[in-house]
Amino acid sequence: MAGTVAAHIDEKTRERLRNTADSESRSPSQIMGVAVKTMLSLSPAARRALFAIDGAASEDERQLAMRIVGRSALKAHERLIVARHTDPDRQPATNEILDNETAIEAEAVELCR
Repeated sequence: MAGTVAAHIDEKTRERLRNTADSESRSPSQIMGVAVKTMLSLSPAARRALFAIDGAASEDERQLAMRIVGRSALKAHERLIVARHTDPDRQPATNEILDNETAIEAEAVELCR
């Protein structure tokens, strides 16, 4: 069942959300929905790291961190596409390499290098 949630964001973030939604022909709620699902899908340690970055990093550090996160997302997407084409029966969710939090965090560190 779908529902609606509200978030408190500053004016600059609100404007960036609107601009991004317009430029990608998406609604702000679509972007927020993906953002929430993504955040909740991360390990607790990864969420803590993002909160720490948001709370303590300078703007330049925050931008660097988000570029690293973006590269990791692109790399993960690429791996999923390649896996689908090389082994259509493979289910990424059951990847033996990433079967626990330690393995997932190690992979995230590797992807960020």
